Amino acid sequence: MTNFQPYSTLRSLSTRPPGSPGQWPAVLMLLTALASGCAPHLGDSEAALALEDISTGVLPSRLKAETPHPARRTVAYEIDGRSHKGDFYISPEGASAGIVVVPGVVPAGKNDRRLVSLAKTLARLRFAVLIPDIEGLRHYRVRMSDVREVADAFRHLKSRPELQLHDSVGIAGFSYGAGPVLLAALEPSIQDTVEFVVVLGGYYDLRTIVTYFTTGYYRDTSESEWRRRDPNPYALQVFTISNSDLLDRPTDRAALGRYARETHDGDVIDSATTPTNLAPDAQAFFALLTNKDPNRVPMLINGLSPRIRSELAGIDPASHDLSRYRADVIIVHGRNDNIIPFTESVALARALPNNKAYLHLIDGFAHVDMGLERNDIPRMLRVMEQVLEYR
Repeated sequence: MTNFQPYSTLRSLSTRPPGSPGQWPAVLMLLTALASGCAPHLGDSEAALALEDISTGVLPSRLKAETPHPARRTVAYEIDGRSHKGDFYISPEGASAGIVVVPGVVPAGKNDRRLVSLAKTLARLRFAVLIPDIEGLRHYRVRMSDVREVADAFRHLKSRPELQLHDSVGIAGFSYGAGPVLLAALEPSIQDTVEFVVVLGGYYDLRTIVTYFTTGYYRDTSESEWRRRDPNPYALQVFTISNSDLLDRPTDRAALGRYARETHDGDVIDSATTPTNLAPDAQAFFALLTNKDPNRVPMLINGLSPRIRSELAGIDPASHDLSRYRADVIIVHGRNDNIIPFTESVALARALPNNKAYLHLIDGFAHVDMGLERNDIPRMLRVMEQVLEYR
């Protein structure tokens, strides 16, 4: 592996139009587009077979023809008195490594068909796979407790008899699920045993992504000037729904939840639905949601209720010391991502120990809008090759 690219070597954003709202992390769709649209160029490597297999779903592929069908079963487990469940995948031929896969905010959760396809591909490649059922993510809620749920899933997978002879176990997170995954690997109970982390379309600093969600402005940490592009309204909807649940009054929670769900293309459908008579904590939150000045965002975040600020800090990698990281971190992000800017992954790579971060920026796709370019193919193959090296 090579160290991450310094920002100065990165090419500028392309001019592809922003994507439309979606609920699934773009990387899985990227792999589908890459494998199905460019299959003649992928070759016969194991990494190429893996990308091709993800793209086919339940349809035949070369990897399916060469490997037995993996088993999938729901498992219940308990860690320090905390009860959890998830889906476990494994090949009849056994496993040489393990990986916990954490989705982003997606209603189907562990049962999303694309996630199932990915898990089966990994199982065919001799990974034991555990997808925890994190209920909050299925209901548009991202919480600091998710960090513990991810760590518990890792502890369970690591302890399974199928992996007792193997040390290589990692965690992968998509989009909004990336924050809890990154922080789970710092939990004292697992920090010394997480070999690798894969982050796809994730974030580093919640203050900067909230700035982008609400105003459309973003910048790299090394820059003083703001850039701007139209953000995908889905991101602000998820942020609003997730945090409106933390307001004190049920009426305010309902009003802000309605406001989030009644937005389309960044505009409120009916101005009459704009919340009124809000309590102070809800007023502060609504002021953040409707602010358009990027320079005011830090002040507005500081004005949120202690409960909301605590939850945000609990899933914010930038609020933690990432220099203590021991796992390798493979980071993949699209330059055209209009839900979470690619600059978040650049900042994340910089914050990690220099010999632990491996950054892959993909030119031809946004978070939910793909248009792959030729030079993306070897990059995606290299991502898969790096993952396979941990077996």
